[in-house]
Amino acid sequence: MANALEDVLDTYTALLSQYETVSAKCTGEQKQVLNGQVTEAEANYEKALNQILSDNDAQVAAVSKQLKAANAGIKNAADQLNNIQKVIGYVTSAVNYGSQLLSMVK
Repeated sequence: MANALEDVLDTYTALLSQYETVSAKCTGEQKQVLNGQVTEAEANYEKALNQILSDNDAQVAAVSKQLKAANAGIKNAADQLNNIQKVIGYVTSAVNYGSQLLSMVK
């Protein structure tokens, strides 16, 4: 039984590790979106601490799989800086999937 919320924690740490690189390539509006997503990822991180959500549930497993894919996009952001909108898309997706997972905690 894996804890699906570990991926929520991973989103926040991946964002922090890539923030400076991604932020440097953003326009003003993109930077606002990025900063908003980082704030939401931090809130999700804090909510996920000490919570357990089993990925044995099919719906949880499906969202967790999508979150892992979005996190991989964030971690590889340096390779995609020529398409910053795509990177911001990964960030937005990851944060949204994290929020979905948190809504499933009982």
